Amino acid sequence: MRAAVQPLAGTAKAREVVGLGAGGDQTIYLDQLAEQIVLRHLEQAYRSGFRFRLISEELGERDFGGLPLVLVDPLDGSVNAKMGLPYYAVVLAVTDGDQFRDVRLGYVQNLVSGEEFHAYAGGGAFYQGERLRPLEPAFDGESIPLVQIDAPSGSDPRERASPILARAVKVRQLGSAALNLCHTAAGGVALQVTPAPVRAFDLAGPLLILREAGGVATDFDGRPIDTTSVRLDSRTTLLASLSTQIHALALQLLGTRVA
Repeated sequence: MRAAVQPLAGTAKAREVVGLGAGGDQTIYLDQLAEQIVLRHLEQAYRSGFRFRLISEELGERDFGGLPLVLVDPLDGSVNAKMGLPYYAVVLAVTDGDQFRDVRLGYVQNLVSGEEFHAYAGGGAFYQGERLRPLEPAFDGESIPLVQIDAPSGSDPRERASPILARAVKVRQLGSAALNLCHTAAGGVALQVTPAPVRAFDLAGPLLILREAGGVATDFDGRPIDTTSVRLDSRTTLLASLSTQIHALALQLLGTRVA
């Protein structure tokens, strides 16, 4: 993936629109290339005897003879990749069902740096193959060191998040939901804020990594998200942190209590 994608990032070829993905977004050449590589390896796994059902962002669903369900976002942060901004990833998850609570394996690789995050349900979270033992973000009870916001163009979602942004020491909008959650799990991002509904499919593996690292995640209204569907048509808002105290402050600022 890295060998194929990196040399094309930021080029005119990378930005070519080649179709419409199953998730409803335009498919650019880089998306297509990344998916072809993933699909080639999964087909090899099938020929070796593995049986599963695939959901991929561009391809949609394909039956490879049974369960579990394999979720693949071949290029999370594709806008960054096509513009040559070095922050994009390949994201995989394996699940026994179609809800967040059913996810058993999450894997994210930064396709620029090669950094890897993964987690097993009940087995912990890992960074570069070593157990992830993050330090919680510093917290003085009033301010939030670094808030990462995912919000579309327009003022409404940002306005909804404004009480949190007013307490942030620093704010970022980096462009890869998966990497953002991994860095939340590692403690670098103190609070991940997603005030407008985004595709749940992209969050399945990274949320397991956050959970296994000891973090907490709810929707923007403080409700549990465990039963949220991971399929391509499902969407959710999100409020996530490694720190339960920072998460609680965020909900307090929004005038919300955890359900």
